[in-house]
Amino acid sequence: MALVSINSCENEPYEGNIYVPEETDNTYIPEDFENSFFAKLNGTDFNVHQIYTTYSVEQDDDNFIAITGSENNYHAIIIYVPANISVGTYQYDTQTVVTVPNLNITYSNLSNLLESGIGNGTLTIDVHDIDNHYIKGNFECVVTSENGSINDITEGTFEVVYVP
Repeated sequence: MALVSINSCENEPYEGNIYVPEETDNTYIPEDFENSFFAKLNGTDFNVHQIYTTYSVEQDDDNFIAITGSENNYHAIIIYVPANISVGTYQYDTQTVVTVPNLNITYSNLSNLLESGIGNGTLTIDVHDIDNHYIKGNFECVVTSENGSINDITEGTFEVVYVP
């Protein structure tokens, strides 16, 4: 399993090392590429301070990519997709986790775990270049947590490079 962490405080640009595919003539990855993650949580901007990408290598049919946008040490939105996911629009819900365990979006609130949960919604993959480890898409969902609270995640977008 590989983990990439991108940290930035406030609105300062990230100035550290970042994994970039070796092939520079890849038409899928824009020249001005920057890892990005955005969403609104209950109508308010979810201010992402860290973006993590994880590539899990289990059995061939269980490989997945996890893309995490973390607002602070307590709040995170995590997108799980199969490593071989293709361009398209996918519906997911709490039952999909049983049939396709690596296709879901979760909201995590570590300060109150009862507010965490798996969303019901839509995920669109716009580009997935498996050879160069680049994926871009958008998402939205409604997360009904264990305590019954409802979190509406809208306008979600991501564009990341992941390390296999």
